[in-house]
Amino acid sequence: MAGDPTNASLWTDADVYVGPLSATNPATVDDPFSVDWGLVGLLDGDEGYTESRDEDKDDKYAWGGILVRTSRAHFKLTKSFTALEDNETTRSLIWPGSTETEIIVPRPAQIKMAFETREGDKVKRLITAQYAEVDLDGDVQENETDLTAYSLVATIFPTSGKVLFLRQFTAGA
Repeated sequence: MAGDPTNASLWTDADVYVGPLSATNPATVDDPFSVDWGLVGLLDGDEGYTESRDEDKDDKYAWGGILVRTSRAHFKLTKSFTALEDNETTRSLIWPGSTETEIIVPRPAQIKMAFETREGDKVKRLITAQYAEVDLDGDVQENETDLTAYSLVATIFPTSGKVLFLRQFTAGA
C-alpha cells in the first residue's frame, strides 16, 4: 500500500481561542489555555477552518520566452471559521470596542488567536506568533429556521522573522 492511513485526519472537534497580546501561550499541547484566553464557542463543523493564501507573483522571462525567475511579494494568510454562539468573545470579534449597551463602528483589534483541532487523542494547535485581526466576512442573517451564524476571517500577521504560527501537536497530528 502506498501511504499510511493513520496520517490522514478527520477532525471531530475544534475550538478557537482569543486573547490579548499579553496572553501567555500554553507551554505544550498538553497544557490548557490560561484564563487570559476566551473561547469563541460553538463552531460550524461543516464549514470548518478555511486557510487562504494570497501573494503577488510575477514571472520573469528571458528573450525567447524562457522562464528565468518568479518574484513574490505581498504574502497574506487568512483563516476563516463560522461561529454559532453570541457570547462575549464572539461579540468582541464582531464588534470590537463595543459594550453590552452600545455598538460602535468596528475597527479590528490586534489579538492573539489559537486554532485547535482534535480527533481522539490527536491534537493540533496553531497559535499566532505575532497577532491577528478579525473581520466579519459577509452578512449575518437572523430568522426562525436557521442558526444565526457569524462567518469570520482572521488575517494573520507574521513576526519580523516571517513566523505566522507556533505549532503544538501530539504524535500523528
